[in-house]
Amino acid sequence: MAGQALLGAAFGVLLDRLTSKEIINFFRGRKHDESLLKKLKLKLLGLNKVLNDAEDKQITTRAVKDWLDELKDAIYHAEDMVDEIATAVLRCKVEAEYQSGPNQVPPLISSSSFTILFDDEIDSKLERMIDKLEDFTKEKDVLGLKEVAGQNWSQRLPTTSLVDESCVYGRENDKEEIMKLITRTIVAAFTGLSSDAKDLNSLQVMLKESLGKGLLEKPKNNKTMGDEGCECFRELLSRSFFQRSNIKDFFVMHDLVHDLAQSVAGDFCYKLEDGKPCSISENVRHFSYVRGRFDGFDKFKVIRDAKCLRTFLQTDSRTYGKQWLSKKVLDEILSELTRLRVLSLPRYQIEELPYSIGKLIHLRFLDLSYNRINQLPESVCTLYNLETLLLSNCHLLTTLPAELVKLILLRNLDLTGTNLKEMPMDISRLKDLQQLTAFVVGKCSGSGINELKELHSLHGAITIVGLENVTSGNNALEAKLKEKKHLEKLALEWGSPTEDSQKERDVLDKLEPHTHLKHLHIKNYRGTKFPTWLGDQSFCKMESLRLENCEFCFSLPPLGQLPSLKELTIARMPYIMNVGHEFYGESGSLSKPFESLETLRFEEMSEWVQWIQLDAGEFTRLQKLEVVKCPNLIGDLPQKVPSLTRLEIKECPKLVASLPSTTSIRELVLDKCEEVQLEWHGVYSVETLEISSFASLEEFARELSTLTNLKELKVEKCPMLLSFPQEMMRLNNLEELSVLRCPKLELPVSVEMSHCYTSLEKLTFFGCESLKSLPLGLFPKLQYLKIQGCINFETLVIPEGTELQNLTSLQSLDISGCNNMVFFPCGGLLAPNMSCLHVFHCKKLKALPEQMHTLLPSLQTFGIWDCPEIESFPKGGLPSKVRNFGVGNCKKLLGGRRDWGLQSLPSLMRFALYAGSEDVLESFPEEGLLPSTLTTLWIKGMPNLKSLNSRALQLLGSLKYMEIRKCPQLLSLPEEGLPTSLFALQIERCPLLKPRCRKEEGEDWHKIAHIPLINIDGEAVFDQVHLGPVDVADVADFYDF
Repeated sequence: MAGQALLGAAFGVLLDRLTSKEIINFFRGRKHDESLLKKLKLKLLGLNKVLNDAEDKQITTRAVKDWLDELKDAIYHAEDMVDEIATAVLRCKVEAEYQSGPNQVPPLISSSSFTILFDDEIDSKLERMIDKLEDFTKEKDVLGLKEVAGQNWSQRLPTTSLVDESCVYGRENDKEEIMKLITRTIVAAFTGLSSDAKDLNSLQVMLKESLGKGLLEKPKNNKTMGDEGCECFRELLSRSFFQRSNIKDFFVMHDLVHDLAQSVAGDFCYKLEDGKPCSISENVRHFSYVRGRFDGFDKFKVIRDAKCLRTFLQTDSRTYGKQWLSKKVLDEILSELTRLRVLSLPRYQIEELPYSIGKLIHLRFLDLSYNRINQLPESVCTLYNLETLLLSNCHLLTTLPAELVKLILLRNLDLTGTNLKEMPMDISRLKDLQQLTAFVVGKCSGSGINELKELHSLHGAITIVGLENVTSGNNALEAKLKEKKHLEKLALEWGSPTEDSQKERDVLDKLEPHTHLKHLHIKNYRGTKFPTWLGDQSFCKMESLRLENCEFCFSLPPLGQLPSLKELTIARMPYIMNVGHEFYGESGSLSKPFESLETLRFEEMSEWVQWIQLDAGEFTRLQKLEVVKCPNLIGDLPQKVPSLTRLEIKECPKLVASLPSTTSIRELVLDKCEEVQLEWHGVYSVETLEISSFASLEEFARELSTLTNLKELKVEKCPMLLSFPQEMMRLNNLEELSVLRCPKLELPVSVEMSHCYTSLEKLTFFGCESLKSLPLGLFPKLQYLKIQGCINFETLVIPEGTELQNLTSLQSLDISGCNNMVFFPCGGLLAPNMSCLHVFHCKKLKALPEQMHTLLPSLQTFGIWDCPEIESFPKGGLPSKVRNFGVGNCKKLLGGRRDWGLQSLPSLMRFALYAGSEDVLESFPEEGLLPSTLTTLWIKGMPNLKSLNSRALQLLGSLKYMEIRKCPQLLSLPEEGLPTSLFALQIERCPLLKPRCRKEEGEDWHKIAHIPLINIDGEAVFDQVHLGPVDVADVADFYDF
C-alpha cells in the first residue's frame, strides 16, 4: 500500500550514502571491496525500479507485502553497515584534525588506516548483504514485479468538485490517492505524526528528528531544518492534511490522515499505549511513548529485544508537574540500543547521563531539555554523527565538555535557559552550526568573541553574554555579526562592570548586526551613548527591541525611525531625564515616528522627568502602553492613541496627566499615581480596571458607574474607601470583583441593593478589616467566593426580602483568617453545585454549615484547618462525593474522629491529617477510620505519635502515596510493613525513624524496599537509584495546606 512510499525514501538515502565521497574514498584502491560495493549498488538500483509495481500489488497480494517488509528490514541493515563505515572514517578525520589544531592542515587519511579494523568484517558483511539482495532479486521475478515509471509526486494535480462516478473509492483508495500528491520528503516527515494537535514550535524539532532517523536528506542551498520544515508544513496544510484548530497556532489532523500516518509507519513503528500487548517485533525501528509522571524500568522492558531500534521518541505528556525517569532505563536499556539515531528525553529530572551514552555511535538527535543535568559525560564527544543537541532550560548546566568541538556535524545546539560560565575552546570548529542559542565570551584565546567569525550559517536566535571580556572594538568586529544575515534574534549582555566606558561604546558599535535582524536585546551596557546603527532606518525588519540597565546612557537612540518596530521596552536607565525629539528621530523623515509600534513599556526609570509629545501622528498603532516605577516623571502621556487597548501606570506619584481620550481602551491599571486626572468619559469601553494605592476614591467611585462595559474590577490599598456607591448597580456586566487591603470598607445589607451585582461570578475580599458580613443574596450568579484575612468578619448573611437562598451558581468557597466568625447562616448553605470548601484559621468558629450531606451534594474537596472550637461534623456527616479531605490543628474535632464516618464516603481518595502541637495521639490510624478507597495519605505534625497501626494500614489496598512528616517520636514502621500497593513514600523530620529506613542498612529498610519511590528528608530513591530532591506533593497532586 501507500505506506511503502517510506521504503523509497530509505532507498534514496542509502544510495546517496553509497555514492558519498567518504564511502568512495574508503573503498578506493581495495579492488575486492570496491567490486563488492559496485555489486551492492547495482542490486539496489535494480530493486528500486520495481518498488512502484510492488506498492500497487501488495494491496491485494500478501506475498508482495511480506517481500516489501523483508526488503525494508534488509535496507535498514545495509544502512547500519554503511553508517558504521562512515562513522569510522569520520572518527579518524575528527581525531586527526583535533590533534593538529584548528588552524593546521590535518594529515591525509587513507583507506589503509582502517585495514586492521574493517577488512574481514566489512568483506563478510558486504557479501552477506549482496547475497540477501540477490535473493530479493530472484523473488521479485517469481512475484512478477515489473519496472514501472514512477509518477512525479511533487507535481500538483488539478482539483475539481465533480465526482468521477466510474469509480467508487473506499478508504484504502483514498489513502493511496493522497500519497500520490506528496513528495518523498513530505512522506518521510509525515511518518510518525499522530492525530494529536501540533503547534508550530514543535515543527522544527519534528523535522530534526526525521533527519536524525535518516528519513530526510540534509537541506540544500544553505537551508535550515526550519526552512525545510516550514515548506513541508505549508505543503501539508495546503493539501488539507491539517486543519486549523480553535487554539492559536495549533492544528488538528483529520482521522483519515491519522489512519494514513499509521499505515505509512507500518510494522516498523511502535507506539506504547495503555492496554497494548507487551510484546514488540525485533524489526521495530521507531518507538514512541507518552511521558508519565514516573517512568520506571518495567515500562520500557518491552523494547529490550528491539536491538535495531533507531528512534526513542517521547511525545507530549498530559501530566503536569514534575516527571521522573528511572536511571535503570538509561543504564540497562537505552545504552544497549546501539543503533539509535533519535533519543528524546526532555522534561525528566535526570541529573546525569551514563558514560555508556558514547556507545550510541549512530546518534543524530539528542534532546535533554528541561532536565537537572549539571554536566555532560565526556563520552558525548564521541557521538561524531550528532547533528542536534537540545539542552534548553537545563538550569543547572554550567559547563560543556571540552571536546564537544569534535562533533563537527553538529548543526543545532540549543543552550537556551542554561547557566553556562564558559564555552568549550575553539567552538569555531563547528562550522556547520546553524543554531547556537548562547555564547559565553571568555578571556582566553580560543574562547573569545572571534570564535563566532567562522560560524557563517547561524540562524534563529543567539544570546552573547560576557561582553565585558571583549578586549576592543576591533576584537568585537572579528565576530562578523554584520555578515550573519540569517540571524533573527540577538541578545547582547555585559556581566561584571568595567571602568572603560569608551571601550564599551566601541564594542557595541562594532557588534552591529545584519539589517535583517528582527529582535534585539541589549542588557547592562555601560557606554554613555548608543551607536549610530541603533535606530537606523536600514534595520527595516526590526520588530522588537529591549534596552535594559544601560545605566550610563544620557539619551535614547532615534528608535522612532524603525519602520517595523512593534514592541519596545526601556528599563532601568537612571541617567535618562528627558525623552524628547531624539527619541522620535529626524523630523524630515517621510514616515511618521513609531508607525508600527504596538507595545511600549518604560520601567524603573528613576530620574526620568519629562516625556515630550510631538503630536505628529506618532503611536497611531499603539495598543499597549505601560509606565512602571518612574517616581519623578511629571508628564506627559500620549493623547492621540486611537488603537490603545491597555494602559498601565504604576508607582508614578508625580505624574500630572490626563488619561488618553480614546474609546479603544479595554484594560486600565492605575497604581500610586493620584495626580493622574481620571476623565472617565473618554474611556467608557474599559472592561478590566485595577486601582491601587489611592488615598481618596470618592470621585472615582462616583464616575465608576459610567464604565458600563466593565467586567473585572480590582481595588487595592485604598485606605479611605468606606463602601461601594449605589451607582455601582449600573455595572450590569461586572463578572469579577477583588477588594484587597481596604481596611475601612463595609458592605451595607439592604433590599435596595439586591440588583447591584447580578452578573458577578468571582468575588474576593482580602485584608478588609472593617468587613463584618457579606450578603450572599446580592450575588445570584456567584461561582467563586474568597474571604481571607478579614479579621472582624462575622458571618455570611442572606438579606430579608430576597429569595436567593438557593446558591445554585456557587462552586467554590474559601474562608480563612476570619477570627471573629462564629457561625454559618442558620439552616446551612443550599449550594447544590459547590465542589470545593476551605475553612482555615477561624479561631472562634463553632460549627460547620448545617446539613452538608444534603445541601452540598457536589462537594469534592473539603479542608478545615486551625478551627479549634469545632467539635464535630454536622448531623448526617460529609457529602458522599468528597474525594479530597484534609483536617489540621482542630483538637476538639480530632477527638471525635471515630464519628467522622469516612467509611461512608465511597469516593474518598486523598486524606491529610495535621494533628498539631497539643495532640496526644500515640498510634494512628485506628481500624475502620479510613476507607479502602484511599490512594493518598498524609500524616503530619503528630508530636507524640510512636507507632502506626499495621492492621488499619493493611486494609488500605488502594494506597499509592504516603507521607509521614514531623513525627519526632515515631520509633519504627509496622513489623508487617506498609501496604504493598504503595508507589511513593516520603518521610521527613522524623529523626528516630530516619536511620532505620536507610537504604540497605537500616533495620526497617526491608519493610519499604519494594516501594519504587522513597524520599527521606529530601533525598529520593527511584527504582533504587538516587534521584535528588523530590516531593511526594508532586506525586499526589494534592492541595497543600
